[in-house]
Amino acid sequence: MNFFKRAIRSVTRQKSKSLILFAVIFLLGNILAGSVIIQQATQNVEKTTKEQMGALATVDIDWNDPKIQKEMEKSNGALNNSLSVKLIEKIGASPYVKNYDYSESSGFESQQLKPFDPSGSKKNKTEEKVDDKSGMANGMDTYIPIRGVQDPKIMDIALGKIKLVEGAIFSQADIKKGTLVVLVSKEFASKNGLHVGDEMTIDQTLMTPGNMDEENQASTKESFDTKVKVVGTYQVLETVQKKSGKSDKADNGSVVHAASIGSGGGDQDMLDFATYNTIYMPNKAVHTINQGYMKYVMEKSPELFTGMSEKDLKEASESRYTPLYQLKSIDDLDKFKADAKPLVPKPYAIMASTDEFDKIAGQFNKLSKIAKVVIIAAISLSIILILLVILLFMRDRKRELGIYLSLGDKKSTIILQIMVEVLTVASVALVISLVSGKFLGGFASEAFLSSSSSQDAANGMMGGNMMSTSALFGSGTPMNAKSISENYTVSFTPFYIVTYLLAGLGTVIVSVLLSTLYIFKLKPKKILLG
Repeated sequence: MNFFKRAIRSVTRQKSKSLILFAVIFLLGNILAGSVIIQQATQNVEKTTKEQMGALATVDIDWNDPKIQKEMEKSNGALNNSLSVKLIEKIGASPYVKNYDYSESSGFESQQLKPFDPSGSKKNKTEEKVDDKSGMANGMDTYIPIRGVQDPKIMDIALGKIKLVEGAIFSQADIKKGTLVVLVSKEFASKNGLHVGDEMTIDQTLMTPGNMDEENQASTKESFDTKVKVVGTYQVLETVQKKSGKSDKADNGSVVHAASIGSGGGDQDMLDFATYNTIYMPNKAVHTINQGYMKYVMEKSPELFTGMSEKDLKEASESRYTPLYQLKSIDDLDKFKADAKPLVPKPYAIMASTDEFDKIAGQFNKLSKIAKVVIIAAISLSIILILLVILLFMRDRKRELGIYLSLGDKKSTIILQIMVEVLTVASVALVISLVSGKFLGGFASEAFLSSSSSQDAANGMMGGNMMSTSALFGSGTPMNAKSISENYTVSFTPFYIVTYLLAGLGTVIVSVLLSTLYIFKLKPKKILLG
């Protein structure tokens, strides 16, 4: 009878020992399977979330950095040197960059234009005070942002954030000359009765300490007016995703900035407001409006510039661009940062859309670390326990093994027989624990995340309630701990099955090989005579 048949008969004949071995491997397998699937789930949630955040980077001042805050305090809030176009383009020439643009931004409080409220919430009329002339509810954000563009294709269109629905985008000539043309959302246009080809007035209200404290005098405030032409309207594609769970976004380069917003939804409403009310213009046109408004304010309220040096005034009149780089892959972010860091002057820093992940996904990082430790511990413990069980069984079968050796069987054949016996039992135990371990991992991770969230709430932590600097672009939906949790799923995948079975079988094989040291010490003559 060959060793394989002997091994199968041994498993079926010695049922009690086979059941003991099965129980040991099954219990250890559950721990290992649960840890492996948790580790896989935490890796998947990080990958999925970062892909949603987009492979984006910018060069800006990190106002959340305590060192930067202290430096700015020492300089009494002095203006920092702006980034040059040459430097922005040099960084954009990186082999990791797919597309980039830079913007000069502005914004204004309008008395004529009515912003669109994307929240759509119906407020109590008894609590809502509305200015008939401005059409804006009391307490509602009325700041209309203006974003300059240098690339005629418009970065937000290329990223799949918005799409043109009527009219045309800016021409190269518009960008070069700084033509006073604008692109607005279809909701904003509808709210103000605007159509493609219409003339629109950007009325920048003169804000002074005197009129900012006055209530009910919006109609008497002075403003700096600029006539612009509406050349196109855009649709915000985020609405499709929010309402139907689907998106018109391009698969490559989805834009969800890592702004960690609390669950209250207030900051989300602010970002939505900015997204729907952003006015796109050529950079030169934005600069023209900014300088015109600055001269207007200097004439009307010169006291606001008291104490400013000629250098400060000169710096204030310069174009201040903020770049946005779309990388070829999410995996290129660290490489891009390393290459561009030596080029960036202080106090600027390179910030990526995924920088906030570790801050708002701390509980998942903790879970991942725990899973790694448990995997190592489970494998080590499994090797030791399975080894001890095999050695115990072989001591009981010493006479049987001695007979095989005395009949001419090689020690290698005995080792193969033991290997087949253990692997037969182990295979059944591992397959069953593959399923039960999945549920164990799901239960354990759910319990951990629930307790972690409760503890954070008890400590006053909102799981990332700080606005990310990348959200300054207003180029996407903020990402918070809740939305990351939605990406966390414990499920069967080929990677989980293969990884677990390889780890489990590898552990068993190592245990059997270590046990062979006992077989090599066996001396058949001594065993039979004893």
